[in-house]
Amino acid sequence: MEKIVGDLLREKKLTISCAESCTGGLLTSNLTDVAGSSDYVKGSIVVYSNEIKISALHVKEETLKNFGAVSYETACEMTKNIRELFKTDIGVGITGIAGPGGSSKEKPVGLVYIGVSDKNKIDVQKFNFSGTRTEIKNKSVDTALKMIQNLIEQN
Repeated sequence: MEKIVGDLLREKKLTISCAESCTGGLLTSNLTDVAGSSDYVKGSIVVYSNEIKISALHVKEETLKNFGAVSYETACEMTKNIRELFKTDIGVGITGIAGPGGSSKEKPVGLVYIGVSDKNKIDVQKFNFSGTRTEIKNKSVDTALKMIQNLIEQN
């Protein structure tokens, strides 16, 4: 899937950047597994702590206080802000709970918000993945790649 997305990015002459929380850089790793990915991958930030989400990615402190790190609102800011920070055509933000700990009744293990954006559109979706920590991370990345593909193909 990362090759398909890479080919689309190269063909359309688009660049991409990623802000990853629960995936720990796995999306960026997959994107850069493709030879020549430096043509379109400009960089990424792994933002696990709220402090870094605020200081490096400029997620609003109020957003984190009001909605939490794992929320639609935070994912929305992550995808928009990474695109603006890295001056790329596409931004991706992923935040979630990969487990096995860190969950609550309201926010269970497997809850993941994935956002993709370009200058015209922000698409953030909520997912409830099942499985081990590794499986949740992999499902998140696979889903993000499909969302990136859809965004590119819609333009």
